Amino acid sequence: MSLRLEQLWEAGPGHGRLTLWVRNLGDAPLRPRTLCYASMTRLSDDARIEGGRLLRRAGSHVEVEAPEGLEVAPAGAWRLVLVGLTHAPLNRTQGAMAAWVETPDGPFEAAIGDLGGPEPVPLPARVAEAWTGPALLPWPAEAEIDPGPPVRLHAARDEDPRPHADVAALHRRLYPDAPAPLSLAPAPGSRAVRTRGDAKLAAGGYVLEFGDEILLRHGGSEGLRHGLVALAQMAHGARADRALGFPRAGRIADAPRFAWRGVHLDVARNMRTAAEVARLADVMAWQRMNRLHWHLTDDEGWRLESPAFPALAEIGGRRGRGLPIAPQFADGPGGQEGRYTVAEARGLVAHAAAVGVEMVPEIDAPGHATALLAAVPGLRDPDETPGLWRSVQGYADNALNPALPRTYEVLETLLGELADLFPSEVLHLGGDEVPDGAWSGSPAARALAERDGLDGTTGLQGRFTERVRGIVEGLGRRMGGWDECAEGGLAPGVVLFAWQTEETVERLVAQGHDVVATPGQRLYLDMVDRPGWDAAGTSWAGPVTARDTYGYDPGTPEGTGRVLGVQACLWGEHLATMDRLRAMAHPRLSAAAEVAWTPPSAKSWPRFARLAPLMPRL
Repeated sequence: MSLRLEQLWEAGPGHGRLTLWVRNLGDAPLRPRTLCYASMTRLSDDARIEGGRLLRRAGSHVEVEAPEGLEVAPAGAWRLVLVGLTHAPLNRTQGAMAAWVETPDGPFEAAIGDLGGPEPVPLPARVAEAWTGPALLPWPAEAEIDPGPPVRLHAARDEDPRPHADVAALHRRLYPDAPAPLSLAPAPGSRAVRTRGDAKLAAGGYVLEFGDEILLRHGGSEGLRHGLVALAQMAHGARADRALGFPRAGRIADAPRFAWRGVHLDVARNMRTAAEVARLADVMAWQRMNRLHWHLTDDEGWRLESPAFPALAEIGGRRGRGLPIAPQFADGPGGQEGRYTVAEARGLVAHAAAVGVEMVPEIDAPGHATALLAAVPGLRDPDETPGLWRSVQGYADNALNPALPRTYEVLETLLGELADLFPSEVLHLGGDEVPDGAWSGSPAARALAERDGLDGTTGLQGRFTERVRGIVEGLGRRMGGWDECAEGGLAPGVVLFAWQTEETVERLVAQGHDVVATPGQRLYLDMVDRPGWDAAGTSWAGPVTARDTYGYDPGTPEGTGRVLGVQACLWGEHLATMDRLRAMAHPRLSAAAEVAWTPPSAKSWPRFARLAPLMPRL
């Protein structure tokens, strides 16, 4: 049986209408019982369907029952019209992402056509950007250099070769077929690199002085690594593109603008292998980024093995037809499966640390907890009326109950396991997108709110946040959370990740919080990167062009809090494959690296546009 799903969106009441055609491309009749499809353009509670009857909604997963006795002849089609959407799709990728038809003979997967819609917007003409100078990205704080020809570099004879070898190995992993930019032994025409510690420099700072030899002064191991990576980057770029050259003489003085230079990777929605995560750490290190925020759990998956709760990886790490977690996004009926063992997580933490990247784990709570609730018993109020509220992603009753002691017992165990695996200062506990009305059907939650004078969902979540904060601080760590954590009157101390708007950064700093700036309008790399129907990706904050990302400056807002740094985010809903992830990440990840490192006065869009294509891809 060969099937194809074609789809069309048309404007109208209720955010328009979605028409689906299940085309029978086989030689035998199709006798459908149910159409199952996944789409982030979800059906509203009062949606109306022509040509079928709604059976189930679970996140992006939808099941529609076929009319009794329906038979689709070869070359024919089953047509459905869905009226009443939660929002209007804005591009060709925001319709159905996967689909199959249940029949008496089993499921048959359908190929997916693009979502039809408005006329495409022509792409703008590409403008060639001119830049001649060394290939150094992010650009340093100060640079006065005389460009010269490409060179080969070697560690000076009396140098400790190990830091040089580490950077050479990083380059070889990122560019396996390129000439090595840094050797441990001299060769004809190569220039020696000599290093020297300098207590006057900041820990991550370095100074390069170019002459017959190159002197690298540094403020410690971090600055040494940054300086050697900068040299390797310039040497690589000059040999890859001889118009760029390598400094013949002059001086570079550099240090990071922000301490937190992060990338967030969502592996819950779509799993990434350990090797792919390690590759991300390497790409970050090459661009002097230093925090890999690992989003390990969500409604759609729990990706980290738990010794205390083995069912988490077994149940929460799988989704598919007939399983507790339904197929989502681009899954077919087989869904997907994946989790990291404790040994894999330890190995990744060690690999990242070796290149100067700290892995920051996140388990999302109290919302986005469908996978956890499916795998661990005792986390629901048995007297709660189900189905009274639904998250923005379409999940019913997906938040841990703040009134149940079992909630904190389980989280204390899981956080203890995280603390054992991850030496990072911050353990991230999510806290985002708990819908208004959550726990409204729970007698236990209502009793807690009445007893302690808590104001509905916000007050209950505030109580939850403070309880979990105590657990994290009891482990000797600092709690991180998304900006909604502050809505319940949170006292300063938690690191807040401001994602909703640029103005949120200013507001939270004014309230006294330490903030990592990650506004979706600038730093969400899963957003469409251009306007128009032919763009791909999410679009609630978009489009976010590379220039939008590059132009962001969180500034120094007034208040008793601080901007600790910036972070780019790769949310996984639309990133089902590494090819799609690469296409969305580059060159915006490099733009975020320069936002995090380079003073605004030293930035240059023409230079960035010239150098970004030389950066390694994921």
